[in-house]
Amino acid sequence: MRLDNFYLNAEETAALVSLIASVKPRVVIEIGCNQGITAATILKALPYIERYIGIDVPPDHKTTLACQQSEVPKVAGWCAANDPRFWLLTNERGSLGIGPQDLEPADAVFIDGDHSAKAVTHDSFLSRALVRPNGIIIWHDYKNPAVEVTQVIDELKNQGWPIKTIENSWLAFCRV
Repeated sequence: MRLDNFYLNAEETAALVSLIASVKPRVVIEIGCNQGITAATILKALPYIERYIGIDVPPDHKTTLACQQSEVPKVAGWCAANDPRFWLLTNERGSLGIGPQDLEPADAVFIDGDHSAKAVTHDSFLSRALVRPNGIIIWHDYKNPAVEVTQVIDELKNQGWPIKTIENSWLAFCRV
């Protein structure tokens, strides 16, 4: 089955897989897994992953940013659901309703959920609390003018987070 990813292009997907592979993860968390296309791609590419936790919202969720309402999945995670390593966590508040006590430590976290400044800030600090030493946090939609990701990442960089960006993409990352 070929899965078309409407949110990451082929180059971004390859870069994302490479970044995650660079930390040889046992546990990966994806905030905003949508249909699970990215999860399925990563799980196929990195068979040594033991657990992949996808976080999303129920189908009746109302997004903070109007431009994201069409992105609410009807069935979150379905593309990765047949992989026994995939575990889906849904919450009516999305990741805003989840704290570090609800998740296990991870080696890599991919943030691509609610793109409001409040949620990106929450997701960033949640990820920082969960990522093991030598792990990685990756954000999508840096430099996307339609959402509020860029302002949060720039503020985190100003606070001293060692965030790097990938040229000609909407990806940013931080090695912890």
